[in-house]
Amino acid sequence: KFGIGTDASISTHIENIQKRNYVELIPGRKLKPSKLGLVLAQGYHLIDNSLVLPKIRSDIEGQCDKIAKGVADKDDVVVKAIELFSAKFNHFVDNINKMDVLFGCSFAQLQDVGKPFTRCGLTRKYLQFIAGPPPRLYNKTTEIVYPLPIGGEVKQWTGRHCPLCTFELCLYSVGAPRRTFPLCPNCYNNPRPEFGPQPGEEDAAASKPGDEEDEAKERSIRRMAGKNMVRECPHPDKHPLIEEMTVSPDPESDGVLILDPQLGPKWRLVSTREPITVYLPKSVEKVTILDRKDDILNCHMLSIEFKEGQSPIEGKNKYISCFAIDEVMQGLVRVHHGDERLKASSSGGRGRGRGRVCGRGRGDRR
Repeated sequence: KFGIGTDASISTHIENIQKRNYVELIPGRKLKPSKLGLVLAQGYHLIDNSLVLPKIRSDIEGQCDKIAKGVADKDDVVVKAIELFSAKFNHFVDNINKMDVLFGCSFAQLQDVGKPFTRCGLTRKYLQFIAGPPPRLYNKTTEIVYPLPIGGEVKQWTGRHCPLCTFELCLYSVGAPRRTFPLCPNCYNNPRPEFGPQPGEEDAAASKPGDEEDEAKERSIRRMAGKNMVRECPHPDKHPLIEEMTVSPDPESDGVLILDPQLGPKWRLVSTREPITVYLPKSVEKVTILDRKDDILNCHMLSIEFKEGQSPIEGKNKYISCFAIDEVMQGLVRVHHGDERLKASSSGGRGRGRGRVCGRGRGDRR
């Protein structure tokens, strides 16, 4: 109708506006504008309606056709297009307050919602927790938003800080029984490639060379729109935060076992990648992760203290263990496989390890 685009490009445009949360797909394969999409369109119309109407795009494509036919000079067309859009950009910036008014009327301002939650590692100010959806943290000082993973529960973990960026940490719990992991809001939103793929975003590793910046923008948009479902540890296993809690490889996945950061009284190890929980004996009083590591597996050793008179290891109230190769401790644990929230019943839901790292042993129905 307007001489813009092709049949092949339609699906890409639809996918983009869905990703950006401007529209939603409703029954009947129809697109319904979201509140965000409507406010943006109204703002563009108010400031410069040509930014949302097809005329400019149609004129540009018409000039490209003339270049192809040899009627127009490419350099002249490029110069005029740059001048046109530069003028429109400056006009938009000069009138951006009109957009602010529309957003202020349609959306609650972030500084007016939420509660102080954790401290920012850059400003040392409290980040406001906004339950959402999607859940996120907001810095009133810098106006930076830190989207959080969805699919679990985010809780405070007062006084603990990320060894990389000094942001105060949160706790992220998923599944049933609960598996809890440390969460750094800054590292989650600014992952470092040397630590491996970010959980929930493994497809980003297959991006084409040169597309890294676009992929980063898409990831940010997905987080802001609450599109990232994370039912595992939110950080890669090579992140220092996870490495300092790793006590064993997980032989049933490509993850590792860490000591649940919520600690006692029910001491347990949890898998970073699979719904596996390893319960230590009830007679355990205290568990401490030691700085010392096993030379081969590079996992931290554990110092396990038992309640007075209840040690299952004869003559030892305090026991040092490299759990990955410790058949004695593996024979004392109880292992739970599966997520009751996703699976109503499970055979082999419980079992005792039998001389191998977190083996299933004899499972029984619950």
